[in-house]
Amino acid sequence: MVHRNSDALDVVRRLVAGGWDGLVVVDDRGPVATVSLAQVLRLALPDYIEDDVSLASVYAEKTADTFGEMLRGRPVGEVLPWPPRDPVVVRPSATLLEVAAHMATEFTAIVAVVEPPRTLGAVGARAVVKAILPP
Repeated sequence: MVHRNSDALDVVRRLVAGGWDGLVVVDDRGPVATVSLAQVLRLALPDYIEDDVSLASVYAEKTADTFGEMLRGRPVGEVLPWPPRDPVVVRPSATLLEVAAHMATEFTAIVAVVEPPRTLGAVGARAVVKAILPP
């Protein structure tokens, strides 16, 4: 979990280094968003490229690594995907099948685990798939 005021570049680095499926973004009231690894790519892209993907072809490959610099010094809450989506939340008592069903129907790779008023953590799709695969 990360606070919405955390530095976006640091958050993305932690996500990648940890090999996590995503993160739960919280504020003082609880979870406000989940960010999957796939959504991280959106965080590093300028809006105009998202609006017109063909504009990406005008950049040389060697400049692609500079887009991540746009995250430096910006709070993660400022670069969350738009439009905002309520995070998928389960209770600690949720079964594996319940978590899997939420992930599948909500198209999310990360689910927040909440026991109001506290956010306890998260469950990632990798862990769920690993748990349901036969030995």
